[in-house]
Amino acid sequence: MEPVTEQQEEEPTSNVASPKAGNGSTNITSFPVGSITTTDGVKLQYETYGHSGSPVVFIHGWSASRHFFDLNTRPIARHSRVVTYDQRYHGDSGKPAWGFHVSRLAADLHELLTHLDLDNVTLIGCSMGAAVIWSYIELFGEGRLAGAVFVDQAPLQNVAADWKCGSTGCYDIASLTRLQCKLESDFVGFAADNVKFCTSIPLGAEVVKVLEGETLKSDPYALGQLMADHTSLDWRPLIRRIQIPCLNLVGRKSAVFPWWGPEAVGKLIPNCHTVFFEDANHWLYLEEPTKFNNVVNVFIKDGLMGVNRIIRL
Repeated sequence: MEPVTEQQEEEPTSNVASPKAGNGSTNITSFPVGSITTTDGVKLQYETYGHSGSPVVFIHGWSASRHFFDLNTRPIARHSRVVTYDQRYHGDSGKPAWGFHVSRLAADLHELLTHLDLDNVTLIGCSMGAAVIWSYIELFGEGRLAGAVFVDQAPLQNVAADWKCGSTGCYDIASLTRLQCKLESDFVGFAADNVKFCTSIPLGAEVVKVLEGETLKSDPYALGQLMADHTSLDWRPLIRRIQIPCLNLVGRKSAVFPWWGPEAVGKLIPNCHTVFFEDANHWLYLEEPTKFNNVVNVFIKDGLMGVNRIIRL
């Protein structure tokens, strides 16, 4: 197998807003947005692409939405059935006054997989979405899963006595409090700053507008409470126990983590391969969608045997 290169498939670097308008793919079945109601009464919006192949479920990060993956869904749906959804407090999903825990988000994921009757699933978790996968595995096991992809997330965000590789922006009580104040006092400013902070490769003006708009659909208070839970969780003991094949994608220029923080995920999980995106930041799937889509498709199709032929992107 040839190493994955950016020339293997061509994709645009804009038009994140509307997958139905087309983003470089043809003949991909796009089903209308659906919804489920969770056991605690919260509506979750989801969307599916493709109709054959092994299922792939994208889990977006904190303050994002399913539309952050609009440059990825259709290219990956050429070979797989793809599901994206808005986590609670985000996008078009419900925003209850309870459930501010990564474990509740993991339970939501479990209910979505059950509702859609998905097995042999590859989960793709970006940033906090990776933590949702870890929590899912802790609570529900690996029985439904074929593999997992983690995108630029350290196993612990906070500083600890034996850990200094976590988040650059939220790593203790003081930094958490500053973030919560920013969210509630200037949410519009936060949304604009977040795009700049999480990208090194410039995005088009239309893409930036969409990303900011999707962030502003979130509940700022809920985001602050959810971050309080997320940033304190230490997943290092758990991820050492993961047995399914895993792919760990790291933005070498990430401003959210020093690159060796997310790199630790690949070192701790026994059956995991790390791929560095040398020029990309935290949102590497938006900055370099062609590279991202190619390496994910190789992993889904050929597993780690295929990915091991790739050195760095």
